[in-house]
Amino acid sequence: MSSNSAAAPLRAYRRAGKLVLEIDEHRFCADAFLQSQSRIVDRDAFLAFACDNLFALLHDDDDACQPTWWLRFSQAIGEDAANAGAGVRLSDGSDALPIIQPPDLFSDEVTRELLGQHSKETPVLAGR
Repeated sequence: MSSNSAAAPLRAYRRAGKLVLEIDEHRFCADAFLQSQSRIVDRDAFLAFACDNLFALLHDDDDACQPTWWLRFSQAIGEDAANAGAGVRLSDGSDALPIIQPPDLFSDEVTRELLGQHSKETPVLAGR
């Protein structure tokens, strides 16, 4: 994580066609057990479990289709973007995808300008 992780323990940005979500490990562990009587006894085992299950964890709102937490989170972001007029148009009943622009339409420079402090260049580590 970047050197300003204490100031920004949660961060999301775009880089090279990917969405990057950065979460400070200390913040994640604290949030995970904020309203629980459970306590972490092996931080590495807990964080490994979290990474392995982050996108597969089932959301508890619909037993019929068993959506994942990630699916519900992504849908909520999409709905909020549509409501805010943030690059999404409301469906007109066609089968076309709601995203009508190619992913490289806006350069990273434009994205950084639009998103301000929430989109910062970070060095790419070798081997990743």
